[in-house]
Amino acid sequence: MNEVRGACHCGAVSYQCQSGPLAVVNCHCSLCRRMSGAAFSTYAVVGQDQLAVENKTALSAFRMTDKVTWHFCSSCGTPVYNVNPADYPGVAMIYLGTLANPEKMTPPVNVFASSRLDWVNNLAELRSYPHDMTE
Repeated sequence: MNEVRGACHCGAVSYQCQSGPLAVVNCHCSLCRRMSGAAFSTYAVVGQDQLAVENKTALSAFRMTDKVTWHFCSSCGTPVYNVNPADYPGVAMIYLGTLANPEKMTPPVNVFASSRLDWVNNLAELRSYPHDMTE
């Protein structure tokens, strides 16, 4: 995949990156769990200088720690991307769920796996429904 593009849930914030992702990762750290409200976060990592955000006035930022800034849509609250210039200079970590074609990216690696919740290892074994549990 050469171009990375996507948007928040309401469409107020959209972005594109002409170059493909540098990496795709699942992050299991406790900070990512708190920021996403999920068991882990999956990111497409891109060069920050390649990331073009449209309608930046609809984008809000929150400094999660002295290193991490979380960027999200002011209207719908969708997390769009994070930056950590201290530990990961020059890159932005875009939330996979905001991508136009997330099915085209498969993370080959888990990071902070020592923080992974035990039940995540067994996701493929869970009973699955095509839509909701009534079908």
